[in-house]
Amino acid sequence: MPGIGALAAPPAPPVEELEVVRERIRGRLSRVGRTIAVMSGKGGVGKSAVAVNLAVALSCRGARTGILDADLNGPSVAKMLGLRGQPVRVGRDGLRPAPGPLDLRVQSIEFFLQGGQALAWGEGDEPSGDHAPLRSWLEDAALAGLLGGTEWGELDYLVIDMAPGADRLPALARFLPALDGAVAVTIPTEVALLAVERSIRRAHAARIPLIGLVENMGSAVCASCGVESGLFQEAPVSRTALELDVPVIARIPFDARLAAAADAGRLFLDVAGRGSPAGRALEELASHVAAWAALAAAAEGAGLEAVS
Repeated sequence: MPGIGALAAPPAPPVEELEVVRERIRGRLSRVGRTIAVMSGKGGVGKSAVAVNLAVALSCRGARTGILDADLNGPSVAKMLGLRGQPVRVGRDGLRPAPGPLDLRVQSIEFFLQGGQALAWGEGDEPSGDHAPLRSWLEDAALAGLLGGTEWGELDYLVIDMAPGADRLPALARFLPALDGAVAVTIPTEVALLAVERSIRRAHAARIPLIGLVENMGSAVCASCGVESGLFQEAPVSRTALELDVPVIARIPFDARLAAAADAGRLFLDVAGRGSPAGRALEELASHVAAWAALAAAAEGAGLEAVS
């Protein structure tokens, strides 16, 4: 009998099993108004910081908001919200999200790990790449388990911080009864824009509505004088947005205070952060998402397709 390394791919789960998973997730999300994915084509563009601060900004507007860290191999949401070391919470009917600041409901694989422990996938972690298909299937199953095992309760928004990569969003969409929309994050460099373009095209192919594109770190705010100046200027995000017919809904400048707040597990959108250029951009992003959600609800009420 050949060993596991001889297998080209893991056996696909039967259709009935996938439907059972989808039905479980459908039940868990039945009281969630909108499910919003935050994605990027590659790492290092500040996607998680945008996802966390979007969730915070929506909560500041009075919306009941949850956030799921779907980056299983590089979870950072718990760290940014000051929740590292929180215990796994189990209720009568499944997992409970950790209570975060501003009544955020937070779920992450981080709560299942000890200290700096990395997530291991058994034999599928070998560097040869022979087990990559099996590892991908295990990751999808683990993510579906977090979604379908958590008692999210009644939420206006569930923000999902996706792992980088063009394949991550379509993989998640297989398990979700509805993925209402996605926000794509990039920096204005040719490499980042090429990667995010691939992710957006995959989302279009999967018929996932795109709320808009976020330009991150295109400029920087001086910590001493507060003046905003150019940072990354290699490639215009607006050109890519025009080619893909996706609006640019926020331009967030780099602010060292935002990075310091994330490292310390403190909210950036406090009194000082909210008055900064980056804080105003994040609030503008939340306003765009809320307006998009209201328009989508009106379209559904009129029997039309979701807006994109």
